[in-house]
Amino acid sequence: WEMNEDADYPKNSNLPKLNQMNWMQFILDSYSTVDEAIQCASEVEIDGWGWHYFVGDAKGNCAAIAFIDGEVVVHRDQKMPVPGLFNTPYNRELELLKYYKGFGGFYEPDLNDPKVPRFVKTAVMLRDYDLVQNAVDYGFEMLENLKVYDVPEWSIIFDARRMDIYFKTRINPEVKSFSMNSIDFSNNTDVMVLNMDIADGGDVSAQFHPYTNEEMKTFTESFIIPILPKDFFTSGGLTLEEYLDRFSTHSDAAALASNQFFKGIWKNKREDSRDKKKVTIILDSKKDAIFGEISNSQGAADGFVIEHLQLIGNQLSFTFRTKGKTFIEVQAAIEGKEMKIDLYGIEDYFGSYTLFEQGSK
Repeated sequence: WEMNEDADYPKNSNLPKLNQMNWMQFILDSYSTVDEAIQCASEVEIDGWGWHYFVGDAKGNCAAIAFIDGEVVVHRDQKMPVPGLFNTPYNRELELLKYYKGFGGFYEPDLNDPKVPRFVKTAVMLRDYDLVQNAVDYGFEMLENLKVYDVPEWSIIFDARRMDIYFKTRINPEVKSFSMNSIDFSNNTDVMVLNMDIADGGDVSAQFHPYTNEEMKTFTESFIIPILPKDFFTSGGLTLEEYLDRFSTHSDAAALASNQFFKGIWKNKREDSRDKKKVTIILDSKKDAIFGEISNSQGAADGFVIEHLQLIGNQLSFTFRTKGKTFIEVQAAIEGKEMKIDLYGIEDYFGSYTLFEQGSK
């Protein structure tokens, strides 16, 4: 792949819009560091509630990201002296902290007083932590002190550096654990699930099992429907049975033929003089696992393996690396039988192409 010296990056003054819930999932799906999450926050327009977010990564970095009056407000490093976040904007939490003993004020930060802000309690407990103490035990002790009134339905501790997770529930308070390093996150394996409200304590890795629609339906009927008002499920004219059916089968949607409109062989027309290369993209699936390859006139016979593939609506993106390990990102939009793509390197732009569906592989 050679850089097109005459090509300009396409310019778009309109930032993509995501609602708050979708943005959270997009961050989890697409990025792995705090820096990447912060960068993404300035590249999208958040539509919805005025939430704020605590983000952290496997290196122990963390930040508070808020969307206030149309601006992205970030606290991290020296601007985040207490790595905690609750319902109040971070700036306001810092203002209240200064009124308590040990932080500039006169009020006693009593850990047993529910009227003391949870942010203040967090600052006290982090300050007083002794490295000889077991970090997981101390973490659960912190959560116990941070509860407002009722015992929470569940409590979770994440060891981000070691990728270990510890949790317990109100009904079964024995601490359970598992390592994310033991889980196969590829899209070629079954989706594994575990009801966290199990009695056994200790390592529960072996108790994960393949997801089934029937198990999800039973779980929803037994644990979700009884605790929420009926109109939560039946809004929009749905019956309870229709809701149960949709909710317990939605994960099959990706495997439906009607939702795999992207499958097939896509090529540009050789006679299109604007295209400097012959480009072929092959996309295929196995159930809901999507994979593919991309090639050009100078590529290997089997093409280059597509990685980091993501499809949202008709917007497709993926990466691949050439034989020489050149990193290339592809941004594409599919409209009917046409796929318009842009190819980007780390600093280079490799041009725009229009591909046409040629049929199945």
